[in-house]
Amino acid sequence: MSDVLRVLMMGGQRTGKTSMLAGLIDSMTHGPVKSIIEVKDVTANEVASRKLIKSIETLKWNLLTSYGKTYLIDDGKSGEFEDFTLQFSIPKTNNKMDIVFSDVSGEYYDMGRIHDGEVREKVREYDVFLIAIDTPNLMEAVNPNNKLCNEAINNSYNHVNDIYTFLSELDDKDGTDAKLVVFVPLKCEKWVKEGCLSDVIQRVKEVYKPTLHALSKYTNVEIDIMPIETVGNIVFKEQAKAMKCIINETTERKCAIIGNKTKVRFEDGSVEQIDITKHRFDLDNASVIREHSALLVPNSWYTTIGNEYAPKNCDQLAYYILQFYLAKVLFAKNIEKLREKKNKWKWGKSIAYVTSAIAFGVIGVLATYFTSKYLAKKFGTIPVEQMLSIVKKLQEGGFIKRNCDGIETIKDSKLYAIKEISV
Repeated sequence: MSDVLRVLMMGGQRTGKTSMLAGLIDSMTHGPVKSIIEVKDVTANEVASRKLIKSIETLKWNLLTSYGKTYLIDDGKSGEFEDFTLQFSIPKTNNKMDIVFSDVSGEYYDMGRIHDGEVREKVREYDVFLIAIDTPNLMEAVNPNNKLCNEAINNSYNHVNDIYTFLSELDDKDGTDAKLVVFVPLKCEKWVKEGCLSDVIQRVKEVYKPTLHALSKYTNVEIDIMPIETVGNIVFKEQAKAMKCIINETTERKCAIIGNKTKVRFEDGSVEQIDITKHRFDLDNASVIREHSALLVPNSWYTTIGNEYAPKNCDQLAYYILQFYLAKVLFAKNIEKLREKKNKWKWGKSIAYVTSAIAFGVIGVLATYFTSKYLAKKFGTIPVEQMLSIVKKLQEGGFIKRNCDGIETIKDSKLYAIKEISV
């Protein structure tokens, strides 16, 4: 087991996971919590680190220069695991911790069973799981006016069945090793602005019902749904058949045929009248969801409606992770105290603690796997007492949202069963 807190990001390609991390950094860096806790990218891999920087720069550039335009975004693909390391630190101190976000590329699911063992091993070892969901495909699959998308495309694009299969490897060790699973609908700005976010949450519950049901059977797994607006002012506009335009038989560009088939719109939002002497069109083979599959995923086009970069709820992911892991450490600490008192029964609060612990079957078991000191190593150089103070400030300041703005806790872990936690 690693001494670094690790988050496994699972989901389809181009769902917006990198943009979400970029939004997390930006929201915390420029938001009101910067006096409580700071964050920065310390990713060792230069290629991965540049992706985060480029993501923020590209999004802000699009907001400033593409107002009103409809264009394609998130066109890049990756066939590798990528680790992004974010460093959280306490202002005016040298105390800091790292959280590694491991991105399981969507292409890994498309490569048969080549990477199965690697993914399964990570599922068994990691503490936190983020299930990234492409909201446009999730919602357009049930849009009666869209004949290009359906449940089969959504399930395949978002790897619904693969997620279910891989999460079956999750192991909470009979309740002694708590886990956090967060389902994250990304790029959901359109539905937020239309007041239809509840429809998105309901769709997540419907589509991922078998996975949610299986996870709910674990003793000590917290399950949350957390919709995230990765940009705020770039909204989903429509889906169109994935096409490419061959210009003068020399240049290929992604495009959509619009205006009653009289115009072509290119990936950057520019529009031209179709000229049969200049333009030739073909299906974009890159839109095939899986090799040897007949399913073609339509392109999702987005429109800029403002120039302000305003991601929403990206920071909540960080707060939920810190809060969850702190509870995990404090729970272990309290159980250790209870074990010491096990043969010294006292009336009052101690009996309530012990009764709760016995009911959850953890007393006398937890230390077999982990001690609070071992778990606390993942806080780096931040003492548990200081992390508790930070989380309390975030809670008391109203920075951690719970069951609002679409965020919904489907199932609490047992970590919060002993309410009066202390260090």
